Amino acid sequence: MAEDAKPLIEQASAARRAGDDAASLNLYWKAVKAGTDDPAIRAHCLRHIGDLERQAGRAPEAHAALREAEALYRSMVRDPLSLANTIRLRALTERSDDLWAEARLLYAKVETEMGLDMSAAVQECDAHLGR
Repeated sequence: MAEDAKPLIEQASAARRAGDDAASLNLYWKAVKAGTDDPAIRAHCLRHIGDLERQAGRAPEAHAALREAEALYRSMVRDPLSLANTIRLRALTERSDDLWAEARLLYAKVETEMGLDMSAAVQECDAHLGR
């Protein structure tokens, strides 16, 4: 069933790049339903759903999706960068310095452990923290 979700995720991403957020949101929800047996797919889709809901000004829906994605990343899906990105989106949604500080720590950890350049992400966190 998870394989059915992958084309939907690709379509959702393409719709978002094209500026069709409503279609993207709909496709991500379809992918969640198609990928129910795969927590990584569910977490990925919920993270994007949360961001789309946040951008649309629907904070309660964004909170719900992002919190579930975070729970999956913390308990079932080992993806430190996606966890950091989820915490960043929660920080944007909730305007929380504690979340910005956690995102910053996670990005720094990703940089160290995975060798990825996270300087822009760290700088964004620092800007929100007034550093």
